[in-house]
Amino acid sequence: MEKNISNVNEGSCCGCEACVQKCPKKCISMKQDERGFFVPVIDHHLCIQCGLCVKTCPELKSPELYPVLATYAAVVKNLPELKASTSGGVFGVLSEYVLSKHGVVYGCAWDKKLSVHHVRIDRLEELNIIRQSKYIQSRIECSYLTAKEDAEGGMLVLYSGTACQIAGLRKYLGRDYENILTVEIACHGVPSPGLFEKYIFWQESHQRQKIVGFQFRSKDKHKKGEHFMFCMELEKGQKKYGFSQEDPYYGSFLEGRTLRETCYHCKYKKQERVADFLLSDYWGVEKEHPSFPARYGASAVAITTRKAKRIFEAIHDKLTIEDSTFDKMTIHNRSILSTVHCKERDKLHTINSDSETLFKELKPVFSFRRRVKNLVPENLKTIFKRIKH
Repeated sequence: MEKNISNVNEGSCCGCEACVQKCPKKCISMKQDERGFFVPVIDHHLCIQCGLCVKTCPELKSPELYPVLATYAAVVKNLPELKASTSGGVFGVLSEYVLSKHGVVYGCAWDKKLSVHHVRIDRLEELNIIRQSKYIQSRIECSYLTAKEDAEGGMLVLYSGTACQIAGLRKYLGRDYENILTVEIACHGVPSPGLFEKYIFWQESHQRQKIVGFQFRSKDKHKKGEHFMFCMELEKGQKKYGFSQEDPYYGSFLEGRTLRETCYHCKYKKQERVADFLLSDYWGVEKEHPSFPARYGASAVAITTRKAKRIFEAIHDKLTIEDSTFDKMTIHNRSILSTVHCKERDKLHTINSDSETLFKELKPVFSFRRRVKNLVPENLKTIFKRIKH
């Protein structure tokens, strides 16, 4: 057996950083590769060949997966909270419950430089910083370590992330904790932090001012929060909107061209899941549940463990819920079970090129049909879908 992970690269490393946190000699660090993704690098002068990094790596051996016990369509009843969420607001309600029990929540947040990191919150006032979708691979950093310390201190912990990030947490922990609740956020795949950093600089050069905020799925322009328009908040107070599928960063992400190499052979696209909860957008809910109130988006919720079932029962009164099935949940959201396919020649190979050239190459081919579809009012689309159904 290998004694360390010195031979890994982006194709064999999901970037969860479990090895960095597990190493007793702190000899592993994360460095960006040519595509802007972080991969582990070992200082061999400090390594003692203990093998803990190998034992902890979820890419080398996945944790046990759980069968789905129940599936629901759900939306939060509180309208302002629903509008502040990307889809149905279930993550916010789960977080509120944990915080009400004097627990802590781990989730993905922007920093001042518009980089994305996993952070720990322990107050309800902080909840907004970990709401909404961020289509960049989040840096885990030391959050597995602090989540374990919180749990061993007797606190209730909610930890959210992509499937590979949850797998990394579970391998790092080494056993199940009754007071750690894991939430998998359904994932299409992740683009690199380095690419997004370069994209922001490129946008700032075109806008001629600093970008201070970014929202991938703006409900300002689409009440359901679908992949329709994104919003950039500029330093002087303006908001700039763009069509998601026509943007070089967002559009190439949706096309699957800029994802981490492990995303193309993801180990977690299965009927069984890696976390206590799986949360996703409930695309097509109007077809599967025609009377469900999904005007401002809806969440699909899959529950895999008894502790998740108990907590979901405890938050029932905050949600509008309808029983569903895993098949209905996944038929309109293929990314839950299917790995993205992309021809090698179409993938991003490096971010180390001129920005104008890079984002010209990544910009999707303009589609007149898609633009017309984007301009059709949302209420008419809903009517057409119901008539078709």
